[in-house]
Amino acid sequence: MTPSAVKAQTCANSSQTPLTKSRLDQIATSQGIPLSEIGVKFERFALNTLKPGDPIASNRRLFPSPLRQIKAGIGNVQPDGVVPLVVNLIPFFSFTYPNSVFYESKAVRGTLLPPSYEKYQILGFLDVLDRSPATANNENPAIVFLTTSDVRRISSKTINEASRRGIGVWHSIGCEIVPPLGNLQMGKAELVNPIVYILPGRVPTGYGGPGNPGRI
Repeated sequence: MTPSAVKAQTCANSSQTPLTKSRLDQIATSQGIPLSEIGVKFERFALNTLKPGDPIASNRRLFPSPLRQIKAGIGNVQPDGVVPLVVNLIPFFSFTYPNSVFYESKAVRGTLLPPSYEKYQILGFLDVLDRSPATANNENPAIVFLTTSDVRRISSKTINEASRRGIGVWHSIGCEIVPPLGNLQMGKAELVNPIVYILPGRVPTGYGGPGNPGRI
């Protein structure tokens, strides 16, 4: 992928409908899923299907964030998924930097995920990535947001904070394939701050999507 203009959130194809939180609630209710479990169900669906053939394991590890501690009195963050950054230099030769790509699922409405969201959780993610092995080796860590379509775009404050730290921000939304049956698919993770890769002359690898169709 060659960095260019910022892309808007997209579905896998034009026949699909962007999945709102309200519609996700309706689908979950029709499948007997309690409203209290919808966020977790969407998270598992997104992580399991975004990268066909390569599901993202749920993360159980806490990462210390001194900046979140200062802002909110909470000393850590727990991203939904954590994978290494793999940098391919030439064919058959690459470097791997652990804990340098975060995946975070948000089935929400009424927010653009600014740094202050959820008691500075987003800022905490950026704080941790800024001290990741990728950053220590002058590479670009990344955060990938997996959301309902209510998150129309990622907050400019989050984008600016990430860009200042050399962190790539990616965004994938859920979409409905054949309403009203509840068949879902995550769209391609689109890069929203290409300047992070343009300045050092890097070509970023994709971070998933379109995903496999499925159900929550």
